[in-house]
Amino acid sequence: MHIYIYDCFINQKKYDAITAKIETRITDLGLNGKIIRLSLMNSLDEIIRDEIKKGAKTIIVVGNNTIFNQAINAMAKTHHELSITKRVPLGFIPVGKDDNEIAPLLGINLEEAACNTISGRIIKKFDLGLANDYYFLTEAVISTDGTKIEIDQKYVIQIEKPGNIKIINFAVNTKLPPSISSCAQDDVLDLFIENKKAGGFLKKNEDKSSIIPFKFLTILNQKNPLFIDQDIKITPPVNIQIAKQKIEIIVGKGLNL
Repeated sequence: MHIYIYDCFINQKKYDAITAKIETRITDLGLNGKIIRLSLMNSLDEIIRDEIKKGAKTIIVVGNNTIFNQAINAMAKTHHELSITKRVPLGFIPVGKDDNEIAPLLGINLEEAACNTISGRIIKKFDLGLANDYYFLTEAVISTDGTKIEIDQKYVIQIEKPGNIKIINFAVNTKLPPSISSCAQDDVLDLFIENKKAGGFLKKNEDKSSIIPFKFLTILNQKNPLFIDQDIKITPPVNIQIAKQKIEIIVGKGLNL
């Protein structure tokens, strides 16, 4: 059965017309299923766990980056806790242009057009990062200020120049130099050090950024938190590694990996 989980903000009246179009398109495509509307009284983690235990064939979240990232974390934990070998795929129907940077990277269009992607059911398997107990698909970010990194328990890096340290699995808000690529299907994470200069970021021809592939590192910082998938804040020390768990996502035809 298809399980559709609507984020809390979708309950606002201004989204009624959009959800009506989505539900009409779902019906036209023969994708009917159970609709669950999130509220302050229920937990996405518990809903996903319960529906998978009941035999859900597909979990589809409706909203923006926030619910999508939370669903990835919930599904990875559920698959691990229940020792599920055949993973339930995750579908995504993004609503609104705000906070929906991930959808285009997956070849998914907005709102009712995303229903065609669900119908096409092209499923790709992605790596996940694991930061302490939190799974993430995209990036983990922390300021270089006060940050020390221990990589693969072999050597330590501490950056004196101002900038950001990014742990990349699937680059979303990071524009990598042309000579550098990062893939969420290679069983490694990438440490990307993005330096700044006084007055702003380095110009293109002054780029001093670097990238280091790794499988395990520890981030230490007594002043600044680490942010994963833009939504979750973690206080260091943080152990980050490539997760044993994978996530299967329904993607669009235009996705190039």
